[in-house]
Amino acid sequence: MSDKKIKGDTMPMKYSNLLKGFIQELDDCYVLMKKKKEENTTDNMEVEYIFKDMQDNKLGSIKEVIDDIHNLIEERKKLRDELFEDFEKAALKVNNFLTEKQDDLKSEEIIELKRKIIEIEETKSQEKLNAWRDISALKKELREHLREFKEKKDGYRALEGMVDF
Repeated sequence: MSDKKIKGDTMPMKYSNLLKGFIQELDDCYVLMKKKKEENTTDNMEVEYIFKDMQDNKLGSIKEVIDDIHNLIEERKKLRDELFEDFEKAALKVNNFLTEKQDDLKSEEIIELKRKIIEIEETKSQEKLNAWRDISALKKELREHLREFKEKKDGYRALEGMVDF
């Protein structure tokens, strides 16, 4: 399970830095376009091309983050299901063994096997809770990035309206 553990602390920092860089580039591009317009060194088609290219690249990178989060959510659900299946198989094996050998086992051995079944059920419950936490955290991050994507898209539209194409 540790191989597929979601790194909750490093993801927000990585995306935060990505978005800070994006905002800085957006500011730089706006200043550059405004300067070029004031100097009349470029025509409207060139400015529009620069703007559209920047918009596509930046929104595309945010979209990639959103797609990655969707994939992480699906992978976590798949991992949860695989673990549940493994837990069910283990509990079934112990239960079957207990049923088959009950007459041959000492009472201490029977009690120990029943404890194992309870441990498996506790582990299933813990995994269910962990999966819910992981998926909830990913969905929260997804909502933040979707909101950011919408804000950036709306910001581009506003910026587009400020620059006469």
